[in-house]
Amino acid sequence: MVTRNKKIERSIRSFLNDTFMKKLITICLIAVAVYACKQEVISAATSAPSNFTYSVSSTTITQGTAGTSVAPTINNGGGKVAYTLSGAGISGISLNTNTGVISWSNILLPGTYTISVSASNSVGSVTSTYTLIVNSNGIVTAPTGFSYSPASATIVVNTAGSSATPTITNGGGTITYSLTGTIPTGVSISSTTGVISWTNTVAAGTYTLNVKATNSAGNITTTYTLTVNATATVTAPSGLAYNPASSSVTQGTAGNSATPTINNGLGTITYSLTGTIPTGVSISSTTGVISWTNAVAIGTYTLNVTATNSAGNTTATYGLTIAAPAATVSFSADILPVISSNCSGCHSYASTYTGITGHTSGCNSIQNKIGTTYCSGSRMPLGATPLSTSFITLFNNWITQGQLNN
Repeated sequence: MVTRNKKIERSIRSFLNDTFMKKLITICLIAVAVYACKQEVISAATSAPSNFTYSVSSTTITQGTAGTSVAPTINNGGGKVAYTLSGAGISGISLNTNTGVISWSNILLPGTYTISVSASNSVGSVTSTYTLIVNSNGIVTAPTGFSYSPASATIVVNTAGSSATPTITNGGGTITYSLTGTIPTGVSISSTTGVISWTNTVAAGTYTLNVKATNSAGNITTTYTLTVNATATVTAPSGLAYNPASSSVTQGTAGNSATPTINNGLGTITYSLTGTIPTGVSISSTTGVISWTNAVAIGTYTLNVTATNSAGNTTATYGLTIAAPAATVSFSADILPVISSNCSGCHSYASTYTGITGHTSGCNSIQNKIGTTYCSGSRMPLGATPLSTSFITLFNNWITQGQLNN
């Protein structure tokens, strides 16, 4: 047993005396020491991202075709950028939040899609748009999703006006709009846009207008209500809506909603937020535009909006998502070196330390011992081949600059 233990002991000594292993162990020890003394911090961007563009900013495809955009180019402002789709999401369109590449599936119906993309870092954000045109593959389906927002208007006699443009999915065909049923004198519709108009000759009354949208495969209907008062009688507001009805931004990014649409009921509207209001979120009492500062905490918020006139009120909600910024990890530029000949306390010698530049005469400096093999007690095996210049430079950068190198 004693003989066997001595053999094991000799094998271990032989292993440790091997020149290559000494070098390897030395390198590992240095790397561990450097890593142990480094402090990792989240790098902060110095400015908001800018120059955000897609070199090919539009694509035309045939219905039923999937694909992707090119990757965008951007000045990241010194921080990692996170990409998000702005506004209401479109079924069949998605975004890679790391690369900004837009993808679309084969379910998209014919039409022109304007895709708004926001790129954010810890300082701010910038937006860019991408246009996707989906041409019909010749297969037309009946239109769907036909609506007006707001779906009503209240006026006083002798007042002309018009509705908003309706939203619709055309099913790949050309849409023709028409009014059906009893049509009041002075009321008409654009057959191409669906906008309803009325002159100042419409008599007092409440009219439910039946609107039909037709293509070669079928049709869909909706209604629009026009109330004409003989006098300026205020009624409660209705049809309060935001389009888009939500926003998603990165923490630290200020912004605001679109102006809402509403039937004001002939009264002056005052907008307010009710319920729990996150710090940094506010609303314009006159326009209904919701604003948020860069101080809003991370989270998903459902904001309750009330629009009030002298006759009553109506409500709507707006979704706001504040996402955590995509952090980048790097070594801070002010980390003090871990090696010096007279280090004490918190590396006070750093102010005069000039780095590892190879060996000089004398063996009393730890700096010299890093790159030499002739000093007794050096970090390199005595008499072995010195560390290469590139290794010495690498260690020097790690120690003195505290940054990622090579």
